[in-house]
Amino acid sequence: MNNRLAKALSYIAFAVIGIGLLVFVFKDVDLAAMWDDIIHADFRWIGLALAFSIIAYVFRAARWNLLIEATCDHMPKLFNTFWAEMFGYFANMALPRIGEITRCGALARMEKLPFDRLIGTVIVERVIDVATMLLLAFLTFCIKIDFFGAFIFDKVIAPTVERFASVTLWVILALLFIATVALFVILYKTRQKNAISQKATSFINGLIDGLKSVYKLEKRGMFLLYTVLLWICYWAMTWAVCFAIPQTSGLGAIDGLFLLIVGSIGMAVPVQGGIGAFHYIVALALTIYGFNFDTTGLLYATISHESQMIVEIVLGVASLFFVFRKQKS
Repeated sequence: MNNRLAKALSYIAFAVIGIGLLVFVFKDVDLAAMWDDIIHADFRWIGLALAFSIIAYVFRAARWNLLIEATCDHMPKLFNTFWAEMFGYFANMALPRIGEITRCGALARMEKLPFDRLIGTVIVERVIDVATMLLLAFLTFCIKIDFFGAFIFDKVIAPTVERFASVTLWVILALLFIATVALFVILYKTRQKNAISQKATSFINGLIDGLKSVYKLEKRGMFLLYTVLLWICYWAMTWAVCFAIPQTSGLGAIDGLFLLIVGSIGMAVPVQGGIGAFHYIVALALTIYGFNFDTTGLLYATISHESQMIVEIVLGVASLFFVFRKQKS
């Protein structure tokens, strides 16, 4: 009961945060005018953006398969991996970051794979994506350093440095790190003494095996190719939405890359589907081009976010059918 209550409270808390962000972002917006702009958008470009997003899901599933093969000596069916992935995206709408766990659980049951090792591969996958995003951010910054520099420093770097400059916060983080290391050491030393510690140790060992997948990876060229194609699709779907509305149709390829980077930051905020956070940071980013935050900025952010959410809901519902049918077979 306590676990269920904690999960329910977590869901409610994140939902309240997301709704609060939406209210804050849209409090001064003329919703009727925005809706009129949305229905008059060029849906051909929106459709193209969504096509790129679906292709990106396929590339992500194929790339994940390579890590799984290196860790578990078994190549899952791409069909199963894709639907497990969409199952995870769908779960993220209920509780942030739970999708990483649920997609591993779904694929573990469908393909009879060790859950702990799958978690390890997902961590590797996320680390690589973060590194890729940082590299793209650096390249974008260098290409248009004068243009993007002020926004990145004033709105991203400075607030982050100010927030983490607190000595108290660093002390808390250090204590948490020490406590985590101590916990792992204790569990490891007492793994033979009781069943609980044995299971914990087994999970940790499986997790480590999953993390080692990047070293065991034989098809590194294919993995790199999938990563490149994945981020090209992300960039293409972000830039394509710019052409859906007249105001942003003049933005170039580098501008689309910039919006992808700031949008990724918004989606990383732990609220369901990045609601509110994505809208705020993307609309704010567009103000450096001289666009109004409450009109053009939020119009682009809303079309980009909500169209993607519709795809994830549709594919997520479909994933329920495929995942549960596969588990019963």
